[in-house]
Amino acid sequence: MTLTRPHLVLLRGASPPDPDQLSNLEAAFQVVEVENLPAALRLLREETADSYLLCRGGEALSGNLLTSAADAATILHSIGEGVAVVDDEGHITWHNQRFDRYDQQVRQSFAERCRDAIEAFRHSVESGEAGPQNRCERFSFSAGKAHYEMMVCPTDFGAEEPATVRTVVGVIWEVTSSRELQAKIDAIDAAGSELMRIEAASIAQLNLAGRLKLLEEKIVHYVRDLLRFDNFEIRLLDRESNQLELVVAEGISPLKVGEVLYAELENNGISGYVAATGKSYICPDVSKDPLYYEGLADPGSSLTVPLRLHDRVIGVFNIEAHAPNVFSENDRQFAEIFGWYIAMAMNILDLLVVEHYTTNEQVAAAVLDELSTPLGEIMSRADTLRQTVPPDGEARGTLDEIMKAAEEIRSRIEACAAGPRTILGAERELSRLEPDPRMIGKRVLVADDEPAIGETILAILSQKGCQVVLCRTGVETIETIRSSPAGHGHFDLVISDIKMPDRNGYEVFRTVKEVHEGTAVILMTGFGYDPHHSIVRASQEGLNSFLFKPFRASQLVDAVARVFS
Repeated sequence: MTLTRPHLVLLRGASPPDPDQLSNLEAAFQVVEVENLPAALRLLREETADSYLLCRGGEALSGNLLTSAADAATILHSIGEGVAVVDDEGHITWHNQRFDRYDQQVRQSFAERCRDAIEAFRHSVESGEAGPQNRCERFSFSAGKAHYEMMVCPTDFGAEEPATVRTVVGVIWEVTSSRELQAKIDAIDAAGSELMRIEAASIAQLNLAGRLKLLEEKIVHYVRDLLRFDNFEIRLLDRESNQLELVVAEGISPLKVGEVLYAELENNGISGYVAATGKSYICPDVSKDPLYYEGLADPGSSLTVPLRLHDRVIGVFNIEAHAPNVFSENDRQFAEIFGWYIAMAMNILDLLVVEHYTTNEQVAAAVLDELSTPLGEIMSRADTLRQTVPPDGEARGTLDEIMKAAEEIRSRIEACAAGPRTILGAERELSRLEPDPRMIGKRVLVADDEPAIGETILAILSQKGCQVVLCRTGVETIETIRSSPAGHGHFDLVISDIKMPDRNGYEVFRTVKEVHEGTAVILMTGFGYDPHHSIVRASQEGLNSFLFKPFRASQLVDAVARVFS
């Protein structure tokens, strides 16, 4: 029996094969030499695939590539993308197994674009452009809710000159998940840009609580509707104390009064760990994670990412779910991107508040400096004239009133320059000796670490008929509230500064509501500066009123009167 030698299609390389190697090949194969790859592929398709071997020029002869057509087909069937050959009439003449999984609509769209590619290749030849041998066309299309991309390259050329593309090979892959991922990232980017639109002009008419509430409403809206997170909290890092202060909480219970979280690796929950390391943390099962600090009732899993401003951590964004294994790497990426916008928005708002705070002090000091000389001149001349008139005459009384008015002007400007450390118009309010019937007998607790503020409020409200207790620290305030007698002995009103060395205004507010829900609370802050965001959180839970220092004594009296009305 005569055995037929297998064919070897030899694709010539840049240099001719070594004669000795070629001689050895011809002893084992029927060698057919071709000039280009399309010709080699055409020859392989015309014969029985198992009888031919494809050799890539001199490189193959040195042992880098010697692959049978059957092996090549096996490889094409095994790869993860769909591969198909399409002729110039749009017919799919061959495809791999992965391509066969696509439905008729996808395969038809694929064939149409391959036909478009053939037309583009032919046009490039007719217009005198470079030949299509090294050219490929890329397409994208949608079918139903799925998205696809494909690459088409020429494989077969006619014998005429110049060569005409007869067949192309295309590779197709689905990009639905990556498209959806990019669309989600684009949506988060748009939402973040909207979050940062905190312009001074647009919020000029809002006080601090209104500004923070506006920002919080935006954050809650986007986290729930865009990111699909229902239970979350945002904590900002206090640089001085290293404490993580709660700013926004949705579905997660705040810590008990007196409990705090610090940006430390141990014993401060996952939030403390993330703030200390600056690294995001996915907790698949909180019951098995020793770092987890209880926040959500019946928790299952959590995702915590740092809030970064440039190269430093300014807080954490913590999300929790009832079921385990809820959060993915995509969720982590989304939370980190949106967290960056949260950090920027919070920083912009803080800068506006600090600017307002600083500008008020600077303006008041500048006005005092400008008016100091003319006021001094008025008082000096009035005093000189005063010495020249009879002591019991009308002119002397008029000059005394002028000097008193000039001194009051100076005093008021100095009070404004003192900023949050004073109460404007206190002397005038104290000159009204009559008590207010609405305030007589009311028990009021005043908490402020500025002695002048606390004592002035005590004096004003005592004169109006209130029974006032003054506390200097947050701990003293909370202990006093907890130890107040039940029944008619509890406080009717608590007035507290929001920033004291050991506790903040929100903790005081929560303690009041825990001890006696009916006790009213008024919070105070300097120029609207609220580093712990106490006013916003307390306002959501029933805060009666707030005052921005320096406030007028009449504003204090009106606020207290409204409470007792």
